[in-house]
This record gives sequence, C-alpha cells and structure tokens, in this order.
Amino acid sequence: MNDLIEQFESELKAFLEFRYNLSLQQDTAERFNETEKAAFAFVDDYLLKSPDLIAGDVERSTQNILNDFINKKIH
Repeated sequence: MNDLIEQFESELKAFLEFRYNLSLQQDTAERFNETEKAAFAFVDDYLLKSPDLIAGDVERSTQNILNDFINKKIH
C-alpha cells in the first residue's frame, strides 16, 4: 500500500508543477486556484483508475502536497 501511495504522491507533485507552469494566469493567486482545481480533478481521476486506492488513503498526503507546493512557490 505504501508503494501505491508513494507513486500517487510522486505523480501528483509532477502534475502540480506541470499544471502551474502551464497556466496563462498572470495573477499568482489565480494560478494557484486554477492549479488546485486541476489537482482535485487529477486526484478524482487517479482514484477512479486505481482499484487499490480510495480517497481516505490519499486525503492527507494530497493536502500536505498542495500546502507544500504553495509554500514553496510563495517563498
């Protein structure tokens, strides 16, 4: 199970970077908002395709990854 969660975390981090850099928004808050919405869609899609993970398995790591991502971009 830990391997599946680690794989999910790795893919989510890569997705966040890609999506943030893809954004055409000039306002940083709008870029974060757009990226966060896309991240939740990514998580939903990922869970639908994964027979072994449920939302509870990745909820905490998703929130931590989003918080870390925003903090790193701000500072």
